[in-house]
Amino acid sequence: MSRIRLVLTMMLFIFFLAGFQEIKAQVKAGVRAGLNYPNISVLNLEDNNGFHVGTYLKISLAGIVALEPGIQYSHREFVSKAGSPSYKVDLNYLEMPLIFRLSIFPFVNIFGGPQPAVLVGKKVSGEGYFDSMGNLPHYEMGGVAGIGIKLPLGFNIQGSYDFGLSHLEDQAIKNRIFKLSLGKDF
Repeated sequence: MSRIRLVLTMMLFIFFLAGFQEIKAQVKAGVRAGLNYPNISVLNLEDNNGFHVGTYLKISLAGIVALEPGIQYSHREFVSKAGSPSYKVDLNYLEMPLIFRLSIFPFVNIFGGPQPAVLVGKKVSGEGYFDSMGNLPHYEMGGVAGIGIKLPLGFNIQGSYDFGLSHLEDQAIKNRIFKLSLGKDF
């Protein structure tokens, strides 16, 4: 839990600093939703699509630089590949990305930053047995990196790669997810 507290403290500190900047920052709220293409490294699981949905604040700091804290719900689904009986694992996370965006062209940006996540739900179904379910941590520290494209009318699309930095259990197993998203700034 101390990692999550550290990240939340950092986010509050950045909000505090952004509020007292001499430069007026342009702030826009937005929503984002899309598909997850999960891949848990090391495990022999077949990937199934999940989804994510959330909200964010885009704080323009200096023309080409923006800070974007957000919160989103992310559903990840995995189906066993090996033998029978098969099983399906559903994991639900509450993610809190703190993204730094850099515009490289007027309509294209690259981004990255930390992304802590809290496991809010887990379920195994099917005839098989997934013995690692009890070992899953309740929180995970990770990061996100990607590229975004601004569209007309405040819409945007982005592709991102989320990578877990903490192990999901005692072995070297970490979450890895590719996301495709559609967003709308207000």
